[in-house]
Amino acid sequence: MAAVMNVIKRTLSISILRGQDVDGNPVTKSYTYSNVKPDVEPEKLLAVGKALGGLFDNDITGLNIVERATLAED
Repeated sequence: MAAVMNVIKRTLSISILRGQDVDGNPVTKSYTYSNVKPDVEPEKLLAVGKALGGLFDNDITGLNIVERATLAED
C-alpha cells in the first residue's frame, strides 16, 4: 500500500539581516507570504523569494517554504 501526500497550502518566508546584537550575533527579521500556489516549481519560488528579498535594503539570510499537506493511502 502506497502513501500519497497532497500539498494543500504553502507559505513563503524570507529572512532579512537587520544588523547585529551587542554580542555580534546577526539579527534577522522574517516576512511571511501566504497563499503560495501548491504546484509552483521550486525554481520559480526561489526567483520570487529573491525578487521580494531584493526590495529590502539588507541581505537575505534565508528563504523557507512551509507546506501543509494531507496524507492518505493510495
